[in-house]
Amino acid sequence: MEMAVQKGADLVLIQEPREETEKDSTRSHPSFRFIRGKEGEAAKCWVAINRESQCQVTELKDLTRDCANYAQALKVKPLSGASIIIVNVYDRGRQGGSGERLAQQTNWEAITRHSQVIIAGDMNAHSQMWNGRATSRRNAPFWENLISDHSLVVWNSEEATRVGGDNHSIIDLTLSSPGVELNWSIDSEEATGSDHEVIMWEILGGTPNS
Repeated sequence: MEMAVQKGADLVLIQEPREETEKDSTRSHPSFRFIRGKEGEAAKCWVAINRESQCQVTELKDLTRDCANYAQALKVKPLSGASIIIVNVYDRGRQGGSGERLAQQTNWEAITRHSQVIIAGDMNAHSQMWNGRATSRRNAPFWENLISDHSLVVWNSEEATRVGGDNHSIIDLTLSSPGVELNWSIDSEEATGSDHEVIMWEILGGTPNS
């Protein structure tokens, strides 16, 4: 979180925050307030909002009511300009015996009707659609179809987003509606204690930074 302060980030999208017993600034920080999702559910997606940010952030709980904290939808209104919908995703958990992934129960149809949408997080999905070096195809159809059906832009480069494995892994995706322009990058110099790289993006022409 200190890095986020130094970078002037408005929002930090966190997937799978550490346990309460672990000392970790992703659970609390004086420079940020947190949206932690539904109480009584396991912590899977959190959003930290810089207290100095001039963005107005509203959680759209109705869009993710069936997701058990595996997705968060936010309406972000900058000081000037149009609102944008940002969805924070951790796509791993499954629903009972049905095998359906909880993050995929988000009301994606309602979300993608908006003209400005960003979807970002850990999709745990392997596909040559966003990783030409992928050797397997896993958890891909849902995200491939969402991208194709709504003409979403994939902002990832060819850089791996998860390190330390045997394969070149791009499973943390940043997607947007066609009208959104991002300045997107991976900061591989920052040590976070995670095997996932820090991904940073800025909406060109205004806030927020994430």
